[in-house]
Amino acid sequence: MAEFRDRPGYSFDPGAPPEVADFFRNKAMRPSFSFRDVEPEEHAVAFTVAKAMQVDVLQTIRDELQTALDKGIPFEEFQKTLTPRLRRMGWWGVKEQVDPLTGDVKKVRLGSPRRLKTIYRANMRSARAAGQWQRIQRSKRALPYLVYLLGPSVRHRPSHAARSGMVLPVDDPAWQVWYPPNGFGCKCHVRQITRREAEEIGISENPDTPSREVFNPRTGELKKIPVGIDPGWESNPGLYRQRRMAEFLQDKLNAADPAIAHAAARDMATSWRVRRIHDGSATGSAPVAMLPQELADRIGAKTRVVQFSDYTAEKTRRKHGEATADQFMRVAELLETGSIAHEVSGTGTESLIFEGQGAKRWRLVLKRTVAGDEIFLSTFHRSTPAKWAKLLRGKNVTIVRE
Repeated sequence: MAEFRDRPGYSFDPGAPPEVADFFRNKAMRPSFSFRDVEPEEHAVAFTVAKAMQVDVLQTIRDELQTALDKGIPFEEFQKTLTPRLRRMGWWGVKEQVDPLTGDVKKVRLGSPRRLKTIYRANMRSARAAGQWQRIQRSKRALPYLVYLLGPSVRHRPSHAARSGMVLPVDDPAWQVWYPPNGFGCKCHVRQITRREAEEIGISENPDTPSREVFNPRTGELKKIPVGIDPGWESNPGLYRQRRMAEFLQDKLNAADPAIAHAAARDMATSWRVRRIHDGSATGSAPVAMLPQELADRIGAKTRVVQFSDYTAEKTRRKHGEATADQFMRVAELLETGSIAHEVSGTGTESLIFEGQGAKRWRLVLKRTVAGDEIFLSTFHRSTPAKWAKLLRGKNVTIVRE
């Protein structure tokens, strides 16, 4: 296990944590001729190896990597098992291959010991980092900071060395970019720490992230990439994967038949996923309801899907203990039968407030993002007739439904 034991806190024996193995296992396959053909965001959801144009070759490499992750197999054993398989398939040495982009026949290097080492290290480290990000999100309430640390390399990139010891909150935007690994062969990593330890080390100023323009000859695209990060490594795979899954589900619900989408959202409101977000053991967001189109239009939202996020969950646990996960079955009921008020704050933020009836009533507040592409359940708690009456006396509040 020397491949990872020389890195502080890194061990894959007897195998990777479930988040790491699942991150890799759930990737789709993406044949490609060049690493420049695949955007960094795609790497978060798809497995690809440059010049592995045949699906069977790509599947073979993927299977061996998955086994290595699951069982904690070191590179030497991985290479010993995979090399003869690739040789039998003809994916070894220098061969002629057609570039699908240009149609040209080119001499390219397929499998080699050096390439297998690069494939092994890049995929292991990326999967490990993405899995760690999930655990970071689950425990950020107790360990709200990350510190950037260098790996055991003899020589370090100056830009990476400059960030050694950088301490920032888990949710700081800097980690959307500078979350390691940040390039081929990069062994940098992060450690999650308490607020007290962060203060002892010294919380960093938000770092400058100068960019450079990089031209991709495969796509003709000119894009900006942070200085010090290799092209193709400029995104946090765990964070991107999480966002894409939420966006995918939201798109599916928006496009579905209204009755189906409505029923699906009601089911999700009482699902294990919402329960895990509610108790703090899962991060991200999950759909819990579908707004009627006229209400979405009322607040300028581009979606009808109502999301419940880990941020709201944390606030709910802290302020409204009565709003247990079991109570989320009331969300759809409030949207359908509750009284509705439309409020515009002094800063222009628009909210929909839903209020139940009777003495033991519940209140639900929905807000949209600035761009209008998401609607979030902002708060969910018990209310009273007196509180509702007080709300309606506000000068920027309009009754939508009695």
